[in-house]
Amino acid sequence: MHNFKGKINIGNIIFAINIIFIILILYLISGKTLGYVILVNGNQIGVTKNKKIFNEYYEEKLHNNNIKSQEIVKMDSLDFKIGLVNKIECLSVDETIKILDENLDFYIKAYSLFLGDKKIANIDNRDVFNNVKKRLFDYYIGKHNLNDIPINWIKIKEKVEFSEEVLSFKDTMNEDQLYDFILSNNENNNILATVEIVASKTFLENIEGNKVQIMKLYNQSSNKEKIYQNGFDREVVREITYNNDKYVGMKKVSTKMLRSPLNEVQSGELFYLNNPSKGNVITSPFGLRWGGEKHHGIDIAGDIGDPIFAAESGFANLVSYNNVYGNYMKLNHGKGVETLYGHCDVMFIKEGEYVKKGQIIGEIGNTGRSTGPHLHFEVRVNGKADNPLNYVAY
Repeated sequence: MHNFKGKINIGNIIFAINIIFIILILYLISGKTLGYVILVNGNQIGVTKNKKIFNEYYEEKLHNNNIKSQEIVKMDSLDFKIGLVNKIECLSVDETIKILDENLDFYIKAYSLFLGDKKIANIDNRDVFNNVKKRLFDYYIGKHNLNDIPINWIKIKEKVEFSEEVLSFKDTMNEDQLYDFILSNNENNNILATVEIVASKTFLENIEGNKVQIMKLYNQSSNKEKIYQNGFDREVVREITYNNDKYVGMKKVSTKMLRSPLNEVQSGELFYLNNPSKGNVITSPFGLRWGGEKHHGIDIAGDIGDPIFAAESGFANLVSYNNVYGNYMKLNHGKGVETLYGHCDVMFIKEGEYVKKGQIIGEIGNTGRSTGPHLHFEVRVNGKADNPLNYVAY
């Protein structure tokens, strides 16, 4: 009897197994298979047969975006529920990655980027913007062909600020995205970042008639003999300002005379100058004065505001101030002849400017070491002070 019951139990087990097997076959025939239901924050987002993909997905996501696991503040919950699922509902590897990208998120310590009063973007670290800034600098330097030109300064004009926050990784931009975003907006005149560039360009200039003409950009390695043959006689440094792709303006920084446009005065050669003012009273002559001090020019009486005239055409190679001459100007007339005008009240010309004979270049004043309004007038020939009365008539 005991053996009979044992046979019945074994038979029941075999029968149950067969039933289960038949049920499985029926499920398989009906399009079912063992798989995983994907749950994000408890909500089903899809089904898959491959569970290994999830670890690979996380590792690749963090690696590709240069995010360390310790930087993650919190994550959406990801769970799996094993069971029989419809075969046709099972996602491929690419489909699984896509649906995870769309539904699964993690939150990191990141920054909101502000330029001026505008919030521009969210970034995961400050280096993203620093790298974008360098790329913008390089872009606009290249756009203006300034790669071989000295750059005085280059900067983002807007105030740059960062606000640290916990942000969804999906809401942050990487370096390429931020660069493309700023540049495309700038080029569509929705300016997000203004790159200001101030560059120094050096020009050679010459004179054609009475007009100063910029001839070409001066190459520092050029042969100076060739420069002189082309008529260039001064080197002018100008600062040029650009904002993004637009030219803003140019200002002259310095002028250097490369040579006198004419040969030096030869011994005994006559060189006549116009009177530099309307006054005709000499209050202090050229030569030794009281106390043995040498007077290098003549003082011509006048009133504050009386006009000062250029005694001859030439270039203004110095417009300045010192404690002795006060406001003063020095003109280079060629042939080694220079004239100086001291104690001016105002000066109307700038260094490097070409002036014509008789042109009003300033007004008489009382600046510097002066006992009263007058014009101090000097003539220098080949670098040495000479008596102006040898060249002007009083």
